[in-house]
Amino acid sequence: MTLGKSFASLGNLVSQYQSQGGFAKPSRYEIIITPPPGVLLAGFDTSSTANDPDIIRRTSLACESISFPGRNIDTSPDTNIYGPVREIATGFSYAEVSATFRCSSDMREKRYFEAWQRLSYDNITWSMQYYENYIGAVQIFQLDEEDNIMYGVELVEAFPKNIGAQTLDYSATDQIHKLPVTFSYRWWKNIEDEPKVNEPVEEVSTSTTSRGNRPDIESASDRAQFINSRSTRINPADR
Repeated sequence: MTLGKSFASLGNLVSQYQSQGGFAKPSRYEIIITPPPGVLLAGFDTSSTANDPDIIRRTSLACESISFPGRNIDTSPDTNIYGPVREIATGFSYAEVSATFRCSSDMREKRYFEAWQRLSYDNITWSMQYYENYIGAVQIFQLDEEDNIMYGVELVEAFPKNIGAQTLDYSATDQIHKLPVTFSYRWWKNIEDEPKVNEPVEEVSTSTTSRGNRPDIESASDRAQFINSRSTRINPADR
């Protein structure tokens, strides 16, 4: 006795993917890191801030690897029913996102994230600073073979929580320095179908005069327009 024919053969499955542009590849991606204002940078061509479009592009291009974030629905057993126990949603949580950056000879990428972290505390008094002073945004995009953006997420209220250690080794003469960075964020959203889902950062910006009109807290649709208007695309082939 059989339950019927299979839904499709392997050949039909592969043909279907090929007719729709093929498979998504993890090597086809780009990221846009938008830090908060006030991140003064040394070691770049001129004394400038991390919000400079060229610096955003160069730092983003240095990202060797990153992951799309996960999302977990928190559950608890529903004991108000008879029979097998079922799980019901009680909340949700997000895991931190880790990335690795290649370092230039002057270690500008490391100084970039160190300067960003310093916005969270006063290195004279050691007092902690306001949350809105050090949060930015990280956008991660999946590209197709023609460099078209096919999917994208945004890490909302993001900041570099951890800058990893870098080992120095006399025998590592043919290697380059890699900088591990872990981003913390409040939540992430799909840029395409969740562009206006919860905008607490924008609400803070309208009530906090010190933040003003920050480019990193614009709506996702406004930021998408900025991305499309960039004069120079980040070409994954340059990685």
